[in-house]
Order: sequence, then C-alpha cells, then structure tokens
Amino acid sequence: MRLSAGKSAAVAAAILLVQAGAYYTVAAKQVIPRVGPWIEFPTTLGYWTASDEVPVDDAVLAELKPDDYLNRDYAAPDRRGLNFFIGYFNSRRDGRAPHSPEWCLPGAGWESLSSTVIHIDVPGVGSVPANEYIVQKSDQRSMVIYWYYQGQKPIASEVGAQLYAIPDMMLHGRTDTSLVRIITPIVGNDTEGAKNAAFDFARAAVPLIQDHIR
Repeated sequence: MRLSAGKSAAVAAAILLVQAGAYYTVAAKQVIPRVGPWIEFPTTLGYWTASDEVPVDDAVLAELKPDDYLNRDYAAPDRRGLNFFIGYFNSRRDGRAPHSPEWCLPGAGWESLSSTVIHIDVPGVGSVPANEYIVQKSDQRSMVIYWYYQGQKPIASEVGAQLYAIPDMMLHGRTDTSLVRIITPIVGNDTEGAKNAAFDFARAAVPLIQDHIR
C-alpha cells in the first residue's frame, strides 16, 4: 500500500528524527565511499548511446545539494530517446538526501496520472524494486521510472531508503544515497512501448550503477 503525500511526509519527518538521534549518538565512524565522477559513467549501454549532456540549473542544484550527478540523454537506433539522471549524496549525516520525483515534477508543472511500485528483473542481479510514475504536461505524457540506492541496496521507497540508512551506518559506517531516474516520452498511446524502453535501459544500467557505487 502506498502512503499519501501527506502521510509520507509525516513518516519521513519521524524517521529523520530517529536518524538524527542515531547519527549523533551511535559511536560509528563515518565511511565516505570512493565513488568515481558520474560523468565517467558509460556513454554506451547495450544499443543505447549518449546523445547529450544536460546541464542542471544552478538554482536546482543549490536546492538539491548533491555531491555529484549525471543528467544525460540517450538514444536507441529506432530514435526513441530517454533522459537518465543520477543524483549522488555521499552522506545523510548532514541532512542532505534525494528529492522524490513525485514531489519535484508536479512543482515543475507536470500532472500526476498514476503511480505504482514495480520490479525490474535484471540478469545477473535479480529483481530491482522501482516506481512507475506517469505524468502529463499539456499534450505531453512521460513515463518516469525511478528508485533509490541506500549504499549498495536498491529500494523503491524514499522512506524505506531512510530506514535502511540506520543499520547501514551501524554495520558499515556509510550513509551514502542515490536517486536513479529514467524518463521517456509516451508517443501517442504507446505507454507499453515507453515502459519497455525504460526497462530495457534499466537492465543495461543497473549492473554498471552497482559497480560504480561499490
């Protein structure tokens, strides 16, 4: 069952209070992983090829405060395109964390049409939990697939990522977190085609993402 935005915010606030207590009372040495620059992420994934590096507005970066990010367009041979974004935060201890697309996109004028939790089967990795979020602005519709990494663990829920950060810190000393987001246009009424494209890209990207954040 998915929580409403109001309930999610209340739960997230409660978890943040617990986290704050844990972060500053648990005698755990913080480990900042050595993660390479995301701009070095491969420009070819299967048959997907990078087509553009998309700059993020300074005001948006000032609000998000990631330690690093990647915002890149990829294209397939059939000319279908998508946007791939990763926001990486090397620690939660200073209060920074990814913002859910379900909070950010409506603020940018996109109307939410549907949202559901899904699972992407990735060969050699297993099932990756994620969110399928369909939005519309004017006559444009887009398929948004996104999930989080808390350390090395993929998690669909923002609240779940916050919860997992506490044992991850106690056991490994790391609280780094990432948001992975894929957006592809829905052409006409071909929702399934957009979903298949996003899933195909995700299957190619997941093993490389997980190698990058080890």
